[in-house]
Amino acid sequence: MGILALLLMLPADEPVDSLSKKMLPIYVREAEDYKIAVESASDKPLALKKEPIFEWSNPTRGLGQQGSVFLWLRDGRPAALGCIFSEQDMKLPGRQIVHELHALDPEKLVVTRSGDNQWKPKTGLVRAELADAGTPATTPGPRSVQMRRLAQEFTGHSLDWGHKRWELRLLPSPLYRYPEAKTGVVDGALFALVSNAGTDPEVLLLIEARERAGKLHWEYACGRFSDWELHVQRKDKELFSSIPSETNTGAHDPNYTYQIYMDKIVTLDGKVLAWNRLTPGGSKIVPVEEK
Repeated sequence: MGILALLLMLPADEPVDSLSKKMLPIYVREAEDYKIAVESASDKPLALKKEPIFEWSNPTRGLGQQGSVFLWLRDGRPAALGCIFSEQDMKLPGRQIVHELHALDPEKLVVTRSGDNQWKPKTGLVRAELADAGTPATTPGPRSVQMRRLAQEFTGHSLDWGHKRWELRLLPSPLYRYPEAKTGVVDGALFALVSNAGTDPEVLLLIEARERAGKLHWEYACGRFSDWELHVQRKDKELFSSIPSETNTGAHDPNYTYQIYMDKIVTLDGKVLAWNRLTPGGSKIVPVEEK
């Protein structure tokens, strides 16, 4: 299904581009509500890129999902990623606002926001060496070519809750490139694998050139960005998987480096109709007049 299918699922007077323009200011405000820092410098908030690095739609889930992806940067390199997206509510005349978040920095993040729902990562995102990937080039241009070629070696698939298989494909361009990061890496790029269900990222892929003992080498990290089962391979060897379990739920992974939750229901002009409270017993929808 493509954009035409999404158009058919929206009200006749609400095309996709119009919907995204109306929802973007709401998404930006939701992202701005997060204050994120690394644990070693908890008093220094990371910089939020208010302009989305990616916008997407998925007509096969909900009643048509549409969202924007934001980054928080630490000295020029990605430290946290948040996707704010929405879908039509089944009962109220508004759209559910969903927050999907992932830690990207190797260090543990300290996160605060107003409201009932919170994100509390327990660890950072671990990197691993790509030992057979060759040596990073000495200049940014050739390194960019190398990173794209390395990213193209990653393939995968997802399994939905009905165990239907969806193939994953690499977006042709990185979501974000950081060849001039001040600390931590020499060069890097953030890629995404999406499924044939839509264009929303399902797996995050970091490819980074790092220096150790005076020599450059390649490292990678994969991050779950879906509530479905995920499998990622490189050269026919599985390097990453996310399989549902009691601790790896649809809402979060065991360490909460990844979390997703529906936060509220709003009209297209941003008026809040209801809040979603996360409780030990599950989610609870609270209309505004009852809060």
